[in-house]
Amino acid sequence: MNAVKSKAETLAGQRLKVLIADDSAAFRVSLSFLIAEATDAEVVGFAWTGSAAIELARQLKPDVMTLDLDLPEMDGLDVLEALRKERSRTAVIVMSGLPEVRHRKRSLELGARHFFEKDAEFEKVVDVLNDYGRHRSHLKKKSLVA
Repeated sequence: MNAVKSKAETLAGQRLKVLIADDSAAFRVSLSFLIAEATDAEVVGFAWTGSAAIELARQLKPDVMTLDLDLPEMDGLDVLEALRKERSRTAVIVMSGLPEVRHRKRSLELGARHFFEKDAEFEKVVDVLNDYGRHRSHLKKKSLVA
């Protein structure tokens, strides 16, 4: 048996690290259960303010962050802008109760990979995380820098 693993085998054995940033404790719990049950990803932290989301992203270096736009201290757009300035490699999935086109457009302009409405598209995060897990090499290619 070969004791040396290829890079692909090593990456395949690693779980995606996910940070959940949302001010609703009920949403954080629901999303973390959904991720645990339906994906091979691992929730590594929770943030309930915008500033905590930035700090935890710096400390934990998650592969993916789910981000609410309506956060105390700093809103999600401010978080996206800060991550962009820092050249963060964390892929951001916005999950918001603010479904207006302007919020979706601005989130994507600031580097979010996806924008889902919390109520109508909650479970779509499962498909995205599973896709990221299968295609992990593509996950880090796009930084949040335009």
